[in-house]
Formats: sequence, structure tokens, C-alpha cells
Amino acid sequence: MPVLKVRQKWRPSLALVIGLVCLALVTLPIVGVLGARLSSNQFVRDTERSLLAQAALLAEVYAAAFAEQQTEPTLGYPLSDEQIAHRSQVYHPIPPRLDLFRGQVSDPRPDPVAVDTGIGAPYEKIAQSLSDLATLTKKTTLTGYLLLDHAGLIVASSGEGAGSLAHVPEVARALQGETVTLLRYRADQSNRHLLNSISRDTSYRVFVAHPVVVADRVIGAVYLSRTPMDLGKFLFQERYTLGYVTVFMVLSAALVGGLMWRLISKPIRDLSTQSRDVASGLKPVPDPVPHYGVRELAELGNSVVSMASTLSDRSTAIETYTNHVTHELKSPVTAILGAAELLADTPPNAPADRQRKLVSNIQAESLRMTTLLDRLRDLARASIQADGSHTSLVDLITEAAHEFPRLNVDLKAPEDIDLPLSQDQGLIMLHHLLQNAQQHGATRVDITFEENPIALRIQDNGSGVSSRNSERITQPFFTTRRDAGGTGMGLAIVAAVLEQAGAQIRCLPSQQGALFQIDWSEGVHES
Repeated sequence: MPVLKVRQKWRPSLALVIGLVCLALVTLPIVGVLGARLSSNQFVRDTERSLLAQAALLAEVYAAAFAEQQTEPTLGYPLSDEQIAHRSQVYHPIPPRLDLFRGQVSDPRPDPVAVDTGIGAPYEKIAQSLSDLATLTKKTTLTGYLLLDHAGLIVASSGEGAGSLAHVPEVARALQGETVTLLRYRADQSNRHLLNSISRDTSYRVFVAHPVVVADRVIGAVYLSRTPMDLGKFLFQERYTLGYVTVFMVLSAALVGGLMWRLISKPIRDLSTQSRDVASGLKPVPDPVPHYGVRELAELGNSVVSMASTLSDRSTAIETYTNHVTHELKSPVTAILGAAELLADTPPNAPADRQRKLVSNIQAESLRMTTLLDRLRDLARASIQADGSHTSLVDLITEAAHEFPRLNVDLKAPEDIDLPLSQDQGLIMLHHLLQNAQQHGATRVDITFEENPIALRIQDNGSGVSSRNSERITQPFFTTRRDAGGTGMGLAIVAAVLEQAGAQIRCLPSQQGALFQIDWSEGVHES
């Protein structure tokens, strides 16, 4: 029975497609959130790095200006040996350390505390020049500058400011010789517009407190602050790039949607239409769907086509068998009914020979019907799908030959040859072949196994088969012994058994008797 198959090629599995889609659905939002967070963190790091560089430069300017006023300072905190050793190195960079992922944002910076005492003489002389420098620099850098003395008093600034910041933790640590960076919330949170709170970037500032060292003593500190780049401003600056990315994402989403439709939705719709056509009888054997998409749908489509083809063949076979059975049973039933009527009309004093003849006809026709029904049952058993088991050829021949003691069965084959048949199937096949040979007057059957190509030859010395009938000999209900009670089912059963095992039987020309050859494409092997 021919089975339509789908062309084999690699296709992604449905589980793989669904898994990738789910992974994309889960990953894209996470990537978006992480992207925003990473961008915000990078903005903070860039701002911190810039403030550290400005603080180092401004601290050196502050120290140089102070040194011109007092060559041997006695004010301020003396550095520790460890701090002196660190500063004496050729390079002692300060890496950025702020991390938004840790969520360490302090409260807004405390306001300066008013004090009665003023700054010392060295600081008064340089205060104005440092304030001018800070004010001019702020116009470009947008950074807030505060320059403090050794006690935390504001000496100079880029704006207006006076008082002491010694109570601010980062300033206190800077006056001890440390460089401190931290994030603080802005002091104007309550005045900000609601829409500004969409991005957390606008809610805090970066602060850097850096010591000013002269002759290994901390004579003051520079205190810088600035708001990092806002994510909204950054997106506005990168609006063209963002537009390209948006177009790319839209096209990618359209591509994914198209692939899902192409790989899953359309093949499923086509399979549904195909199944409806089979159910309605519009197309008993549908054509394969042109594109199945994924492997599972290809296998399903192949199964649907194969199932429809099998059902169509079974339906045709059932219709054919029904017609044949009806035709074959009609003759014995008619004969039985006729004999029964004659027997019923026979007078009691009729000759006994006549009654026995009528009863004999009824019995003969009944036996013929029983034989025909047995053959139909064997044919149904032979049509059952093979179970994939193997049976020794020698064992099958030995067991089958016991049923036909009048036949001399000779096997010419290695002892380790196994046929791809179950024991029941093998015995059914050999039983009908040997019975067919015996019914045609054979006394000897030679069975030969050939390796190249793999085949099994069954040769008997009976009356043989004419060349005209050799092509029809395996058709159901075809028989040359109808008058002798032949049903024409034996070789049809053999053909059905071999078809399930992937083999074919042929009737070949022979000088004497009948010659059948069974050809196997695969499955026969040595045990």
C-alpha cells in the first residue's frame, strides 16, 4: 500500500519554538529594565569620575595658592604614614565606586551651620580668587564647588554659601585625609513635578569630598556636587538612534509574528481543512500540506495523510471483499436452500439415495461456506500490522512441514537466518503455500534462500500456474479450483502477511510446477 510521505528536512520542534518565544517574552522586559538601570548606573559613574578629576585638579590649585601664603602650615590634620606612603606613589588614581544597584542613596545634604568665628588669614587672602575660579568653571561644568578650610568653614564657592560643613560626614572624612564619594537625594523633592519622578536619575546628586594637602597636612577640602545625566535627556540626545532601534524592534516583532504564523498557525489551519475534507469525503486521500513549519506538525501531517490513505484502502478493500463474499456465498446458500426445499418436498417413501444426496449437498456447501469464512478470518489476521519480531526460518519450516506429512519439504538455507515475521505470521504464510502445493498435486517442495538480492524461493512439482493466471494468482477470491472447493483466499492471505513485513510475493515462470519468490527489501538478518 503506497504511503505519501513528506519530504524530510530539518525543522525546529514545536517545543523549541515555544521555548524561544517564552524566553524572548521573559528576557526582553528584563533586558529593558537592566538596560535602564545600567544606563543610570553608568551616568552616575561618569559623573563621579568627572567630579573626582575636577576635585583633584582644584585641590592642587587650592594647595598651591595656600602654599604661597604659608610655606610651613601648622593647621589641619596631619596625614598618617599609610596615607603619606599612598600619596608618594607615582600614580594613585581614585576609581569610581558608586553603585545604584545597591540602592545606597543618603538623605539630602545638611545646610551649613552658622558660626561666629571667621576663616584664618591664609584663607582670606586666597578666598576671592578661588571663588572667581569656581564661578567661572561652573559655567562650563555645571558643577557646584565649595572650598573649605581645615575646620570645615566655607572659604570659597561657585555660588553663595557661608558657614561650617564640618558636621557633614563626607566633609569630616575628607578633613581626615580621605576622598569620599556618595549619592544624596536632592533637597527639592517636594517641588518637583510628578512627571519628573518617572526617572529616578533626577532625584539625587553625586557628591565628592576631596582633601587638600600641603606638606603632609590636610589644610582644607574641596566639596563638589552635580546631578548626573538624566535618562530622559539622554534619550532625547539619542532620539535618532532610538528611532532606528524602535524601527528595528517593530520589524523584528513583525518577523517573529510572521514566523509564528508561518511555522505554527497556517500549518495547523491547513491540517484542520485537510481533516475536514477527509471527514466529509471531499478528498478521501488529501494532498500533503505544502509547508508544515515545525517537525511535530510535519509528522502529524504525514500521519494524517497516511491514515487517510490507509482508511481509503481499507474502505475499498472492505467494499471489494464484501462484494466477493456476497458473490461467493450466494452459490452455496442457493444450493443449500434448493436442496432443503427438495428435501422438504420429498415424500416419505422416496428413495433413500435421493435423500442422502440432498443431505450430502447441504453438508458440502456448508463446509464450503465454513472454509470461506475461515479464510476471511485468516485474511483479517494477516492484515494486522507486524510487531517487528523475527523468527528463525529453520524453525518455521520444521513446524510447518509437520502439518503436511505427504510433502517432502527440503530447505536450502543457512541455519541462522531470521525472517522479519512473528511465529504466527510465518506459519500462516507457509501453511497456505504448502497447502496450495499439495492441492495442486505436488509431492515435493524445495525452499531456497538467496542472499543477493535477499529472496526466498518456493518451488513445487505440482501442476503449476499458467502464465495467464500468474499475475492474478494472489488476488482475493481468484482460484483455478473453484469446482474442487477452492476459495481463492490462500495466496491472498500470504500476500497480505508479507506486505505487513515489507515483502512481496511473485509467481515466476517454471518448467515444472509452481515457482514463487518472496523478495525482502530489509529486515532479514543472521541471528
